[in-house]
Amino acid sequence: MGIKFFASIPPAIAAAMILAAPAMAQGNVKKGETVYEEYCAACHFEFKANGNNVGPNLSSVIGRKAGTFKGYSYSSSMEEAAHIWTEAALNRFLSGPQKMVRGNIMGFDGFDDANMRADVIAYLKQQQGK
Repeated sequence: MGIKFFASIPPAIAAAMILAAPAMAQGNVKKGETVYEEYCAACHFEFKANGNNVGPNLSSVIGRKAGTFKGYSYSSSMEEAAHIWTEAALNRFLSGPQKMVRGNIMGFDGFDDANMRADVIAYLKQQQGK
């Protein structure tokens, strides 16, 4: 929900909606690195690499528009996705990639465990710009 949405409703209701939203678990970078190595690294290059692998390079993924890493051949559904990879968007995607972007080519069902998702996101966040 954007700022325009909240501007259109009474402040007390908007505040209640924000406070009622589920909080994302706080991630552990070290655990995230372990989870990344076990589940992600086979398809996604290390962050210092310049190219892509089976999956796109995740260097500086947070803040990037979905489907836009240069040189990677994305599915049309990912190219057409309008979202930016925020921590919340990554959390949603990692819980079920096909649920969020139907028809994407990622061969991973997702993490049911919210802590695993938070750990991987914490690790990705730490790797920004590497």
